[in-house]
Amino acid sequence: MTTPSRDVTAGAILAKAPVAGAVKTRLVPPLTPAEAASVARACLLDTLRRGPAAVGAAWTLFLDGEADEALRQRAEADVVRILPQGEGDLGMRLERAFARLRDEGAGRVVAIGADSPTLDPARLAEAFDALLAHDVVIGPAEDGGYYLIGLSVDVGDFFRETPWSTGDVARVARERAAARGRSVATLPPWYDIDDAVTLRRAAREAASAGCRALVAALAPLHERIGQGRP
Repeated sequence: MTTPSRDVTAGAILAKAPVAGAVKTRLVPPLTPAEAASVARACLLDTLRRGPAAVGAAWTLFLDGEADEALRQRAEADVVRILPQGEGDLGMRLERAFARLRDEGAGRVVAIGADSPTLDPARLAEAFDALLAHDVVIGPAEDGGYYLIGLSVDVGDFFRETPWSTGDVARVARERAAARGRSVATLPPWYDIDDAVTLRRAAREAASAGCRALVAALAPLHERIGQGRP
């Protein structure tokens, strides 16, 4: 175990392996389970390619499931190691990821998912910078969750008993930090791709955001998702 230093940064991407029937289930319908999995794969590939390149931090993909060859190659190309998430709810998995990276010496740790591939990667740099002056940084999602969470303090039980999959996640995180006397920085809101409405929005924005994998995955699906031709 290495004493954490704020001079050392680490990023965590938490995601599920893109297996049909296990990911993006709220996109079925209008998509089939296989199509939803292809969207999830594209989101993860674009997140791996765009996010780590924007910040000079050590990045780890904490994966729920097994990485196939395409994911391993993408992670290797972006110098992202892959570790298992382990068991438990999202709070336990986040707690484990933060603890692992802090044990390795990272004093500023930022975690994201793979559901916001169109997010400007510069937002990640803003998050790490915010942790120079704050204990917690939150990137609130438009649905009440968060697309990003960062800590520059011991994780402890910060993520436990969080009402996951509700519109109260970001609010609870802010209140919990305040109750513990922790300073909080809040980034501008963004959206997760988790239903047909946000999928259509992503279809409009993927090309301009540089999400090449998502553009390719959605190309044959535009009529199905009500987007028309790109």
